[in-house]
Amino acid sequence: MTASLALLMIATPAPLALADDDDGARRTSGSERAYTLTRADAVGIARAEGMTRVKEVERDDGKWELEGCTRDGREIEIDIHGASGAILELEVDEDDDDC
Repeated sequence: MTASLALLMIATPAPLALADDDDGARRTSGSERAYTLTRADAVGIARAEGMTRVKEVERDDGKWELEGCTRDGREIEIDIHGASGAILELEVDEDDDDC
């Protein structure tokens, strides 16, 4: 019985651990490899584009998605490529009262 249990443990691959450290550290498996930029890196890029207040930061499909406010009170949304840091989309809402 012990030998068959040991054989089963050896034959069954161990699941990959995917740590979610909320700062976007490098990943080791699947589509998560796309994130070489940390959360702090993404926020820095967004700030360079005019975001002065960060309201939300999410990772999705290989990109960082940030929502926030500009200095003059407009809402700004920025999608940043998770590996290159390239800005994929940038929207500024002229008529938003949430900021």
